[in-house]
Amino acid sequence: METIINFEEKNLFGELLRARFVIPNGIDERIPLVIMLTGDGPKGSNSLSWVNLSPKLAERRIASLLFDFSGLGNSEGDRRNLTLTKGISDFQVIFNAIRKYDWIDLDNIGILASSFGGSVALCCYEILNSAKAVGLKSPCCFLPEAYVNEISLQNLNDWIELGFCEENGYNIDVLKDPFKYNIYGQLKNIQTKCLITHGSSDEVVPVSQSKYLDLLLQCPHELIIFDNCDHGYSVGDSWNKMANLFIEFFSVNLR
Repeated sequence: METIINFEEKNLFGELLRARFVIPNGIDERIPLVIMLTGDGPKGSNSLSWVNLSPKLAERRIASLLFDFSGLGNSEGDRRNLTLTKGISDFQVIFNAIRKYDWIDLDNIGILASSFGGSVALCCYEILNSAKAVGLKSPCCFLPEAYVNEISLQNLNDWIELGFCEENGYNIDVLKDPFKYNIYGQLKNIQTKCLITHGSSDEVVPVSQSKYLDLLLQCPHELIIFDNCDHGYSVGDSWNKMANLFIEFFSVNLR
């Protein structure tokens, strides 16, 4: 069993970011923590993919922190304005907030980031280097490509012309903002051990992005590709296999 503790932090725009710790019961010492960075789906941390991961970590006596970026899940804000820059700022606010909790073993922090959250994490190499283990689930290293894969070419034209895309619900700044970042160019700065998973048939974030990641990372890392698997790991038993890989990865490295 586990205990849930909710908390809130204001981001730099005055919006409340809502988060929750999932803590294994019966703990009387400082314990490891995995911070989870979701994709940009409207449900945020309420997605079953995230809800189901925390109990698995708790079984290994590892706490987890699920938070929602601005405009997602339980947090305040307008999703249409969730740029990569805003996501980075939100992550920094939440990461700084964990220092307030004396039950967290700050020497045993893990980070698990998916898709959009992967973009955010990879832009924050200083934070990654203060962690002990980093998991990247279908991380997006170039967001514009993923955005375009989710809509038609006509929708892209309308997005550029009108400044808003009805199909994905984003303002044009969301498309333009990631061009300010060179994630591949920053990978050399990451020193923390990483585990990366990706589906070979990912329809949103091409598997090639993780292959480039694998090529350019200089830290100890491993890329595991799931054959014929989509972005949501919905093929066969792929989700459970992916989840178990990350649970084992953090169990081994956060001690």
